[in-house]
Amino acid sequence: MFPPTGQQQFGADLLVGLRHGNFTPAESINKASCGGWSTLLPFECEGVPVGQLQHGKGLHLQIGRTAVSIVKGDIVTQEIDVIVNTTNAELNLNNAGPSSKAILAAAGNSIQQECNTNYRSNINPGDVAVTGSGYLKCENVFHIYIPMYKNPEDEKNIHAAVYECLKETDSLSLQSIAFPALGTGGLNYEPNFVANSLFDTVKRYNVQNPSTNIELVVCVVYQDQMYQTFVAAARERARRIGNEANKITLKTPGSTKIGNSHIKVLVGDLTQEQVDVLVHTCSHSLQLKKTSGLATEILNTAGRNIQTELDNNYPNGLKNGEFAVTNGYGLGCKKVYHGKVLDFTANGRNDRPEKILLTFVTRCLTVANKYGSESIAFPALGTGVLKFPSDIAASIFIRAITDFVHKHPHTSITDIRVVVYGGNPSWSSIQKAYRNELSTGRAVPCSNFLSMAVPKRGTKAYFRYKYNENPRPPTNWSHFTCDKTIKDWISMQGTNHYKLVKPDQRISDDIEHLFLSTIQLDGAEVVSVMRNENLKLYEEYFQECQRLYSRAIATGPCKSLANTPGSRGPSLTMQYANRQIANLLDSDLNEVYLFHGTKKDRVNVLLHNGFDLRLAAMNFKSLWLGAGVYAAEEANLSAQYTERNGVCTIFVMRVCLGDVFTTKTHMTDLKRPPCKSFCNGICTQHKDFFDSVVGEFPQREFVVYDDAKCYPEYVIQYQVVQSPPDPKGGYY
Repeated sequence: MFPPTGQQQFGADLLVGLRHGNFTPAESINKASCGGWSTLLPFECEGVPVGQLQHGKGLHLQIGRTAVSIVKGDIVTQEIDVIVNTTNAELNLNNAGPSSKAILAAAGNSIQQECNTNYRSNINPGDVAVTGSGYLKCENVFHIYIPMYKNPEDEKNIHAAVYECLKETDSLSLQSIAFPALGTGGLNYEPNFVANSLFDTVKRYNVQNPSTNIELVVCVVYQDQMYQTFVAAARERARRIGNEANKITLKTPGSTKIGNSHIKVLVGDLTQEQVDVLVHTCSHSLQLKKTSGLATEILNTAGRNIQTELDNNYPNGLKNGEFAVTNGYGLGCKKVYHGKVLDFTANGRNDRPEKILLTFVTRCLTVANKYGSESIAFPALGTGVLKFPSDIAASIFIRAITDFVHKHPHTSITDIRVVVYGGNPSWSSIQKAYRNELSTGRAVPCSNFLSMAVPKRGTKAYFRYKYNENPRPPTNWSHFTCDKTIKDWISMQGTNHYKLVKPDQRISDDIEHLFLSTIQLDGAEVVSVMRNENLKLYEEYFQECQRLYSRAIATGPCKSLANTPGSRGPSLTMQYANRQIANLLDSDLNEVYLFHGTKKDRVNVLLHNGFDLRLAAMNFKSLWLGAGVYAAEEANLSAQYTERNGVCTIFVMRVCLGDVFTTKTHMTDLKRPPCKSFCNGICTQHKDFFDSVVGEFPQREFVVYDDAKCYPEYVIQYQVVQSPPDPKGGYY
């Protein structure tokens, strides 16, 4: 067995984070020793380097209470409290350097407006102009001015900028801040000096402010060569004081002990962990090269023998929740568990993703314990391509570990690690989620690990769970991600709760396929597909869905459209939709994707404010099914309500149909769906009503009479050489 982590040796600037094995044992240190950036070390220490960093990964230099991280990437993607913007003295963000322009483009014009309003005169070196964050994933943006480097006297500008930003961060009770590589672009400051200036200033600030709240300082470097320069500066700093580090020893901070097992949450590279068992997830086929991300890295590090062993021993692949066991080969472990876990968006009725994840973790621990393993390392399971919200994944994972340890008080496993991938732009929020779960829930074992899973779909327990659920953005959203609740996002964003986003290629292709399958017009071609991520509108839609969940607790799921009397079957859109996008919807509520065509001048209003039933009667003299929001299962019907030439617009909407009333006749006086007692005309005597109406005409029309029952999620712009026919009725 590999020896368990014992006492480690430190010094005043502790370099922790990623270890890649390119240093001798005397130079390397176990990254578990510091327990991540959120650990507040009660001492000042110098440290030793950890090893060569790979592209896109992070490196930490612990200085007093603050961890300094060198990150290869784009500063606008950082999820952090503060982003620092180097700009001009006039605070004209679009006329400054590339970084300032990129921050303005990503945040939106609101930060420029704040600069114009609150800072009417030029700022000086050492000043910090504070604005909101716009669409950035941070609390504030700090705008600073650094003059061009002309002589060594100008070096003080870097020290002053860093110090004042740290001071302002503390004054706002914030804990983390991201700097660009200050002054290293067109301002001509020498990169090695800037790196060391950052380290020196953070150290000086910690000495002068020993109770600082700042836990993390990130330096985000975009260029490869510049990144290597900053990493080299960090290593050199650690090397110079390495001899002092060897004189200092203390117990590993930051770990949580449950029974005899230490649970650690680390930031780093799982493939470099020295443990008995290493766990990861992959595709059911066990073809590691065809699975992006960690599985590919494991294959590259272990060597092709690991794939050969999988092919020979597991020719039929895996089912959900199962795992295959191989040797570690080139990895620093004895065994590797290769598992299959469902995507969080999967919509199966029998095997919920949450249940499978919990079962998978428990089985891994059980088998490792059976064979006497002492240490095991997991990734932050579910938080990558599987799209689990980080707090849900953390809760399931930590509870599974807690339950296992309490059921096996004499387990051989004394070292359990969760390694958060440092190359994930959301690594800090993922790490916080796991640490928060450890700090709040570690002492309470699950009496039954199945209780942590989402209940089986279609059951009263499931409807109760969904009714009580705190609304989150959908798992397919990329700007407003599902790792935070909608309320959290809105409180962070202020009035900036809307973003038009280009979806990933697979989603874009799926939506385009949906459109082209039903447009039925020669020469039709998609110009663009965008996703409307509007927090306010989606929150209203989600709450309307929750109203139906509340009803379902007593009455059960809605009758499917296919089984509704008078219906010709399920919607065409859902027949053409592939599993990826179909799984985003809840069939228990008859939630479907449908089309809605509109004129160009109405697109922005609909995206921002949603639909307004009052406009239906204004736009059409007669509506076949009364005044409601109309949708279609065929794009060519919705196309009749767009422009006749040029680039046209059709929405793909989420629509919650609920209980459906079908009709083959026109009901022009409807202002809400009929009652379930089938009264003629507008019923005022009964309390139970249908939720939507479907006109079973030659081309079906779907109508809801509450704005919140539909959400315009995708915007398709298309052009066609042939004009669509005149409309016959309805509001599209």
